[in-house]
Amino acid sequence: MNIPTWALLRNGGNYEEETKIGPDSQTGGWFINLGITGARGKMTPSAPTVIEVAYVFKDTPADGELQAGDKIIGANGKPFTTPHKFGYGMEKFGYEGPMMDLGNALDESQGPRLNGKIILQIIRGQKRQQIALKLPTKYGSFSQTYPFNCKKTDTILDELYAYLIKRQQNDGSWHHRPHLNAIAALALLTSRKQEHKQAIQKAMHYFANNTNDKIDYAGYDCWKYGLYGICLSEYYLLTGENWVLKELDEINRWLVKAQFQHPYRDSMGAGGWGHRPTGREGGNGYGPICMITAQALAAWSLIAECNLDINQKQYMAAHKFLVRGTNNIGYVWYNDNNAGDNKYADMGRTGSSGVAHAVSSLGGTEFQDYAFKAAKCIGTNYNTFPDTHGSAILGMGWTALGAAVDKASFRNLMDHHIWYFSLAHCPNGTFYFQPNRDPNAQDYHAAPRLSASAVTALILSIKHKSLRIMGAKDEW
Repeated sequence: MNIPTWALLRNGGNYEEETKIGPDSQTGGWFINLGITGARGKMTPSAPTVIEVAYVFKDTPADGELQAGDKIIGANGKPFTTPHKFGYGMEKFGYEGPMMDLGNALDESQGPRLNGKIILQIIRGQKRQQIALKLPTKYGSFSQTYPFNCKKTDTILDELYAYLIKRQQNDGSWHHRPHLNAIAALALLTSRKQEHKQAIQKAMHYFANNTNDKIDYAGYDCWKYGLYGICLSEYYLLTGENWVLKELDEINRWLVKAQFQHPYRDSMGAGGWGHRPTGREGGNGYGPICMITAQALAAWSLIAECNLDINQKQYMAAHKFLVRGTNNIGYVWYNDNNAGDNKYADMGRTGSSGVAHAVSSLGGTEFQDYAFKAAKCIGTNYNTFPDTHGSAILGMGWTALGAAVDKASFRNLMDHHIWYFSLAHCPNGTFYFQPNRDPNAQDYHAAPRLSASAVTALILSIKHKSLRIMGAKDEW
């Protein structure tokens, strides 16, 4: 039977994808990272309670203990009995099953009770056996309040900040992809550590040098201008460095020019931004969409906080665009066409829209109510967290930031996903971009460690509450 490619990707893994970047180029596929064991695995619909070992890195806890082809069927005396749900949709979201069970066991094993010992139940060939791995204990287990008041979080963040500074390029960027630059810079900015200032300043000058008020219809600049506008605004609000205002005013004028306008009030697409600026010379990609519009609205909200004048009419048009794309439970769809009440999918758009409204001092209670409803939507439907469409890295960051508007919603999201952070954690302290239910491998191809490490640092840095997008109000 000729099964469509998309069905294979969502139902049986996207394991044939490869990256050319870093140590992950050795593995031969986009496999599941099995935490700090140093092993990678895969799962298939024919064996939904089994993780099959696909690769083992040298000089890691799994080296010499596990081998390719081993089938992991349990951990710490608990067999994997809940089948993994393959497929995409409300009834399929969530990772209850082997991935969640193994991730939680890894976190537990690093705590004082098990002191670094994890026992895996495996099948090798036809024989069942137990394999004991010795894990490092320097991280310990996540606290019940993580990332707040959590030594493991603090240790991870120290290592990730150092990694991001090491990976920064001479021009101040980390990558040619704007969202990776923005996420890395925001993660460092939130730490407020003096030793990070030079790296942060380099990044901000890179953002300034790569934005102006001139429209280029050839690229995907709407992503860049929204994200870099957010970064530069946060930087100015923390430091008060006057040179930033000129750069923000350029972005402000650019957003006005790039926004989709329509002669009919509140018509479809009006007030939004697409992949490209609106204009006859280049078109608008897929048309105006909510994710980019939310980032632009967040940038405008923060630019206004920097005491620059913004176009109030166009600002409210962006708000109305997002409202048209939001359903009754606060979920934000792909564009400004509400595709269904009481339904949801990945939450990145909902999180970014919620943050854009939460940071605004212009929209009054209407905006704040919108932000709270978006956060509650995430806190109730948190199981799509790793499954964001397109760039899962960007979506996960916005999902966490959007949930943080409401403490209870953020707690629900983080409590449910301890397994995710434990499973994505690599032996060298970095994090890895795991395969998910969306077949888009762009962040994996681009930089599987940089992308995941940057967004993990940003999410865990919510503990500092030092940026406006995290609810901060004070200066550096």
